[in-house]
Parts: sequence; C-alpha cells; structure tokens
Amino acid sequence: MDFMLDILKWIQTIRTTFLTEVFTSITILAEEYVAIAVFCIVFWCLNKKWGYRIGFAYLLSGVTNNAIKEVFQVERPFVRDNELVPIRVETATGYSFPSGHTQGISALSTALATIIRKKWFTALSIILVLLVAFSRMYLGVHTIADVSVGAIFGFVCVIDANWMFDYVEKKQKAEWLLFLFIPIALGLIWLPSDDYIKAAGTIISFLIGYVLDQKYIKYEAKSPIGKQIIKFVVGMTILIGIKILGQKLLGETMVADFIRYFLIGAWMTIGAPLLFRAMPSRK
Repeated sequence: MDFMLDILKWIQTIRTTFLTEVFTSITILAEEYVAIAVFCIVFWCLNKKWGYRIGFAYLLSGVTNNAIKEVFQVERPFVRDNELVPIRVETATGYSFPSGHTQGISALSTALATIIRKKWFTALSIILVLLVAFSRMYLGVHTIADVSVGAIFGFVCVIDANWMFDYVEKKQKAEWLLFLFIPIALGLIWLPSDDYIKAAGTIISFLIGYVLDQKYIKYEAKSPIGKQIIKFVVGMTILIGIKILGQKLLGETMVADFIRYFLIGAWMTIGAPLLFRAMPSRK
C-alpha cells in the first residue's frame, strides 16, 4: 500500500499552476452536473430509450460505488499520509475506495459508447476515463487502486444495466425493475452515507418514472428544434431550482438529501416529460 502513496507523492512533485488548472477542469467533467446535463439532453430531446439506459447505468454505478465505499471504508490517501496535500478536497467526500469520479465517468462514457457505437467515440471515452483517473491521483484524493477498480466497476455497471433493461423490455415487465428497491433500501439501513442516500433517492424516483412512462406517460422526445431548446432551458432551470430551494427549505440532513434527490429524479423522468408533452409546438 505504501508504494501507492509514494506514487502520489511523486505526482505531487510535478504539480504546476497550469497542470493543476488542466486536471481540475478534467475532474469536473466527472461530476454529477455534467452527467445530469448529458442525461437530460439525451432523454428530453433525443431518444427516451437511450436516456433511460444512460441514466440507469450511471445511477446504478453511483449506488454501487457508495455501497462499496461503506463496506471497505478505506480512508483518503491524504488522511493516511499527511505529506500529501490534496487539491479541491471539497469534492473528495466519503471514503476513498473505489473512486466515485472515475467510476461515474467510466459508466457514463461506456453507456454512451454502447449507443453511439463508433470507434472514434470509444477511443475518446477510454482516453477520458484515463484522464479523469489520473486527475484524481494528481489532485491527491485517490490512489491507483481506487481509480483502477472504479473504472472497472463503472464498465461492469453498464453491462449489468443493459442486461436488466434488455430483459424487462423483452418480457414487457418494466415493473420488475422495482425489485431493486429491496437491496437499495437495505443499503439505506446498513450503509448510510450522504452520497449513498443521494444516489438512492435519485435511482428510486428514476425507476418509478421509468415504470410510469412505460405504462402511462409514454413520452416522446422528438420535437422541433425551437421546442427542444425551450425544453432543455426550462427543464434545467426547474431542476436547478429544486436542488437549490430544496437545500434551503429542507436543510442538509440525510433525510432532506434523500427527499431532494428523489425530487430531482422525479422531475427528470416524470414532471418534465409531462410538462413538455403539454407544451405546444410551432409548425
């Protein structure tokens, strides 16, 4: 284990102002705001089926990542060795293993790659995952083991998510996905953490939204370009409002976080589609 900390110490010696700005920007690409924006563009404006697969893979990865963190409880490298000076430490929440940023970008990129199916995009996705992984090490918040396992788990979560969606679509039993509530709920009881609760709240409302859409809403993403722009701007404005106002009105307890992220997931998959369906389109 010491050699992994030694790697981070060496990386720390090559830091420069320019490189810090570069790798800080790269690590931001793996944060939830980017994933939410990508999902909303795809789901609201391009293709509902693609959106559900991307969103489910990413959220499954998030729940899995935070559950594993709570099981292993590996402290951050800068906690284990005070010679390490982390950068942007406010984003290094919870335990260290596996890397949430790396696993998240791995899941998001892999999900997109399975849809786009172009060699250039697959290559770009691999490069992005590697860059994010190195950025987490450069910033001193993860070891090589953290990012390596995170990248692998992100990939595996996409395979699992696609298999589950293929199965329920073939059987035409969308409601079967609701059985996932059982392990998620057990995680809320046995593995409570701020990040797990946020991920759990979102995936629960996401799955409810998926079932309701298959049975009743039947949202269609296709619209004229003008309406697509309005949909995205209005949808994201309300989503950000839910996030900000929810924090101010509900506070920052674990229960409040669950409710806030449940509402965010519900807005993305239920509220917004109902609103967009009711909006008139100009011919």
